[in-house]
Amino acid sequence: MKKLIFIPLLILFSCSKSKSKHEVDKFNQEHEAFLDKIKVLSNDILNENFNFKGIEIIYVQSGQAYYQWLGHVFLRFVGSGQSPSEDYGVSFIANFNEFNLDNYKAYYGGYTVLPIIDKWKNYINDYLIKEQRYMDRHIIPTNKEQRHKIKMTLRDWIVNPSLPGTYSFRRNSCTALLLKLLQAGLKQINGEKVVFPIEVITYLKSLNLISYSYKRINTNDKIFNMRLDISKYNL
Repeated sequence: MKKLIFIPLLILFSCSKSKSKHEVDKFNQEHEAFLDKIKVLSNDILNENFNFKGIEIIYVQSGQAYYQWLGHVFLRFVGSGQSPSEDYGVSFIANFNEFNLDNYKAYYGGYTVLPIIDKWKNYINDYLIKEQRYMDRHIIPTNKEQRHKIKMTLRDWIVNPSLPGTYSFRRNSCTALLLKLLQAGLKQINGEKVVFPIEVITYLKSLNLISYSYKRINTNDKIFNMRLDISKYNL
């Protein structure tokens, strides 16, 4: 799943795959199973009991594989789980539902957006443990009304994925979508020109929405499942 987080430039300009019926059937089956897995955790967000006490934006160090070169960013909903490791997070990919990737659609728009819901413990396992990539935790102070607007917008996108527009590496990528979600509660955000994950952090700092103080966690950090001071999450 993590390979789909970004559309690498190498893929955008690659040749289309040759296809056989067996390959296409296998792709369709795996894609349907992937969508079913996403739906389970998405339903948790739609549950009326879902709530959170704060927001972190997480920057993930770039990795060695080509699809990791740009790094990654996602949101963590602090206090949404029964324990810190159960907190939910969200990032965005395109619903690549075709065996032969349409590079034009991937770059300019055409594929539906998929909000990918996961738990903090899985992010830790995937990025920190398996891939040995550090993660920087940046607190975005918000008030109750802002958090409610962000929550309701995410729910709307899950129910109707057409609302945020089609996925476009050029105009509506995972970074742009993350900022667009935050914009629902933090109106001063306009991330249309922000393309790469590291730019998200720089951009939010320029708006004074996050500070230069952050918590870096790596495999040597034994307290990565602990929440930070909850008072720092609130305006």
